This record gives sequence, structure tokens and C-alpha cells, in this order.
Amino acid sequence: MPQEEVLVSCRFYFEASPGVTEKMILEVSGLSAESPAAGGDKVLGSGKGAINLRQAAPTRVKFTPVTVKIVATTDRALYDWFQNCNKNEGGKNSWSSQNRKEASISVLDQAGEMKARWELINAYPTKYEGPKLEAGGTDVANETITLIHEGIKRVM
Repeated sequence: MPQEEVLVSCRFYFEASPGVTEKMILEVSGLSAESPAAGGDKVLGSGKGAINLRQAAPTRVKFTPVTVKIVATTDRALYDWFQNCNKNEGGKNSWSSQNRKEASISVLDQAGEMKARWELINAYPTKYEGPKLEAGGTDVANETITLIHEGIKRVM
């Protein structure tokens, strides 16, 4: 059996196709899916002889929003994507399929080879946050975007 390689959490990148490519990421959170059980530990009923019925059944998978904090550059693609999806012109929004993107987060090894990849299906931004600017600051500027999606797959 081949030995598995340990992934490091400090070498990764984000992209959303088309238009938002190879962004430098500071942080990612929310890469999770959950299938809550219906019924759980509750008693669903009582029958003859006082026998209680308990049953847990899987339900629909829930996906959490993914938050990506990215190093800010002069490229406006991330902000423009948010703007294109969140125009509110008299009650009409633009969350159409043409604004949804296939997004991904890829993890690299020390040699720069991709070793893991998560894909977000039909992702679209629901929140954009620009950089915190501070006259005496020493950090690089960053942008944060929160994405809603229709599914998450680990493909590698």
C-alpha cells in the first residue's frame, strides 16, 4: 500500500471560472457539507407493549457558505463578479446561471504540485468585503468574499 502524503494548510489557491483566476488566498473557511438526520434520538411513537419507535433517516445535504480571504491586487475581477451578481434594479437580481461560476480551492505540495482540490458547483457571491486600511499598518491589503453554492466535491 502506498504511503499517503500529508497535506499542508499553507499552500493553496482559489479560482472561479471564467474570469477569477489563480488568486492568492490568505484564508478559507466553510468547506463543509452536512446531512442532518430526521428523527435523531427522538421517540417517534409508542406501540403495543409500550415499545417506543426511534428511527433516524438521512435528509437533504446542507452546504455552508464558503468564505475566502484573498490578497488584494489591482485586478477587479472578484469585485466585478460580486457587482454583477448583486445588482438590484427594481426587485430584479442577477443571480442567473450566467453569473454563477465553477469555483475551486486547490492545495499544493512543497514542490508546487496540486495534491487536493475542492470544487464548488454553481457558486455565486453574497458578500464582498474590501480591505481594512490603516495608516500605520504593515499587512498586505485583502478582500473577503462569501460564496453560496449548490454543492461541494473533493475531486483530488
